[in-house]
Amino acid sequence: MKKVIVFAAAVFLSMSGIADDHKGGSKGDLFSEADLDGDGRVSTDEHEVMIQEMADRGRTRFNSMDADGDGFVTRKEAKANRREKMKQRKLERQKAKHFLED
Repeated sequence: MKKVIVFAAAVFLSMSGIADDHKGGSKGDLFSEADLDGDGRVSTDEHEVMIQEMADRGRTRFNSMDADGDGFVTRKEAKANRREKMKQRKLERQKAKHFLED
């Protein structure tokens, strides 16, 4: 039972990470992510930090798609990147299924 609970928690966390990736935020709540001091308000400085972090994440995504490193992403590179991500997700699901069967 303990194994199943740990596995369920791991799956939940990985799936929420995948979902949040589409939202552009690591926590899924951009306001909370930007509110660095937790005072319920976002200052100009906090906003600038958030914009920089979003740019950094975007740059990382772009670089992961730019397979040949030429500073451009072609349709072919974008499709290959998408296929690779789908392949990785499928492998994760297969591992999870195998784990549950054990």
